[in-house]
Amino acid sequence: MLSYALRRLLGAIPTLFILLTLAFVMMRAAPGGPFDADRELPPQVRANLEAKYHLDEPLYQQYGRYIWDIAHFDFGPSFQYRDTSVNDLIASGFPVSLKLGAASLAFALIFGIPLGMLAALRQNRPADYGAMAIAMLGISIPNFVLAPLMILVLAVYNDWLPAGGLGGWQNYVMPVLALGTAMMAYVARLARGSTIEVMRSNYIRTARAKGLSATRVVWVHALPAALTPIVSFLGPAAAGIITGSVVIETIFGIPGLGQFFVQGALNRDYTLVMGVVLFYGILIVAFNLAVDLLYGWLDPRVSY
Repeated sequence: MLSYALRRLLGAIPTLFILLTLAFVMMRAAPGGPFDADRELPPQVRANLEAKYHLDEPLYQQYGRYIWDIAHFDFGPSFQYRDTSVNDLIASGFPVSLKLGAASLAFALIFGIPLGMLAALRQNRPADYGAMAIAMLGISIPNFVLAPLMILVLAVYNDWLPAGGLGGWQNYVMPVLALGTAMMAYVARLARGSTIEVMRSNYIRTARAKGLSATRVVWVHALPAALTPIVSFLGPAAAGIITGSVVIETIFGIPGLGQFFVQGALNRDYTLVMGVVLFYGILIVAFNLAVDLLYGWLDPRVSY
């Protein structure tokens, strides 16, 4: 398993290199620049700023300099957040996004898996139709629609929860629900389909023939195999939800990584956008590797 993990990590280096190159090219190709503003800067001031951040150099030199900095784990300075490095911005924004994303992921799993298994075990019955109706509703309503509705009902009309910002656990209730509802719906549908397939397999029939109780058959024998497609889905999904939802963080005024990414893109903050993109790519690689390693625990037939 260790050699497999090392091979996967080494194989991820070219992928991250290509990702970083594409981000560099796309940011430079976008119209505008990091020092464009409503009020035009004096030419000498602009020239000094570009010289300070090496933007007056040819693109190949800027690219080489940035790759060299990345190799030393330095994402460079932010062009808009003066006297602040991209490393500092990621370090300040990621814990907020991590807390929000982990809570949303836990909500999706805690409610999605039992909902899907209930539907599978009551296939083509009212419980199945009701559970899948809830799942379809969660998928159909976008989070940018659900979040304002929740603010309107729970914060404006009834004053039950704070409308945004950070504070106590009450501030996380609406963002977690808005961010985790769609994922819960996907998890429920995956759990239903995989559970139905597993319950029809031969080893489940054998377990039943041995006289095992229905509870033991479901939770001990069927559940690990039914979780395999859910784990596959959670690899990139967890990276995305933990890195930070741009929409949810913006609506609720949460200073997470997603909000930094939006501001960096709007302000043409090259280093900030490329740093967040690379960080996101690293998380996807890490979560996908963790998912592949979990297969061996969930399914003994998997060989590395």
